[in-house]
Amino acid sequence: MDYITTKQAGEKWHISDRRVRMLCTEGKIPGILKPGKSYQIPAGARKPADGRERADNPAASDKRYLKWDNEVVGVIYKNNAVYFNAPEFNEVMSIYTRGQSNWPPEQFNEFLAERVVGRGRRDIERILFRLGLSRYDAPLIAELTRGIHPKDLLWIAKSRAERLEDAMTDAHASVFLRQTDLTGDSVDTPEGGNIKRYGAQGGQYGVYKRRISPLTTDAESEVAVYLLGKKLGVSVCAAVMSDKDTIFSTFRYDFSSEHLVHFRSLFDGARSDNEYQNLIGVRPQYRDDIARMILLDFITRQEDRHLSNMAIKISGGEESFYALYDNGRSLFYEDTAETVKAAIADPAGYATGFGYAGTYWDYTREIARERGGLGELIRLDVSKKDVRAILTAAGLAGYRFAGALEWILKTMDMVRSLA
Repeated sequence: MDYITTKQAGEKWHISDRRVRMLCTEGKIPGILKPGKSYQIPAGARKPADGRERADNPAASDKRYLKWDNEVVGVIYKNNAVYFNAPEFNEVMSIYTRGQSNWPPEQFNEFLAERVVGRGRRDIERILFRLGLSRYDAPLIAELTRGIHPKDLLWIAKSRAERLEDAMTDAHASVFLRQTDLTGDSVDTPEGGNIKRYGAQGGQYGVYKRRISPLTTDAESEVAVYLLGKKLGVSVCAAVMSDKDTIFSTFRYDFSSEHLVHFRSLFDGARSDNEYQNLIGVRPQYRDDIARMILLDFITRQEDRHLSNMAIKISGGEESFYALYDNGRSLFYEDTAETVKAAIADPAGYATGFGYAGTYWDYTREIARERGGLGELIRLDVSKKDVRAILTAAGLAGYRFAGALEWILKTMDMVRSLA
């Protein structure tokens, strides 16, 4: 039997690779194989029916309105199809819609899935319980939370007259738990007192993130990446420890006048296997920023960079590359001493992957070949003393401290050899 990848199946069925993987996880595609980390799908498999559009789904029962702040930009019909009256209402909407006058139900459901809490969260069962749901349903979660997200002012209104300030209060009161943040202020958060929640510290708004487990050092790694990025000249959202298990990461945009658009929203249709070329193809003006991100991710052994934690900032009609965030899954944050020892003995062989194919070391060399060197992309005069001080300040210790130190020094030498 012939098999195809999830990417190929997505192109064949006109849905995203992420949606295909979700269908595999749910067991809705018969005959799939998973010999390693990737699914293999029978070439003759048919696209499963979309069970998300059902009569008992409130998101599919009444006409509702897609609003930007308090302005109607589209009408959502009972089958979750959207017809826009203002597809180019502003720069962010233009990116989301690409000038389309309507979205079929599947496209709108995919859009909602990017806005709500992810299926893969460790505490997803607890969140579903709070929402009164027995199973994960992205459109229904979006309906209950009105699709509100701090990155922009887009939301789902039940009527033309409903206002965002009232809907937000209602959504937070009925769905989210009221929490007290670490500075003593009471805040409504979309995720309650779990792994991640929004709040304020030192007069700055941002997100509190608890470490993944007592055995991981993702909190310390996030602080270390921020400090190292600062030293290398790469823009990274500030991260500091708030207590021994929690970091506070600052948002670097003004919610009242600026908005974020994830890179995932910039793509329409299939992408190539070369994620670097994909990124510079969709936003060539950020070639240097994307190259810096790849170099930093190689040097810090980033394991979780994807299109939903890269963004552009829209401000005053202009856009810019947003500072890097969600950097904690790096620097051997969950690896054993044996893995760390093997990795620092062979950094090229243990470089982490990025996108569909290729490692950060592959992309680092590609960038160097393309540019005839690495020029002045990042500072390369960082000393062992500097790196040691950064890792100490971040709170790393033991074999992960030693491993992170050796990894950073060796990969920086590899980058220098190309510069």
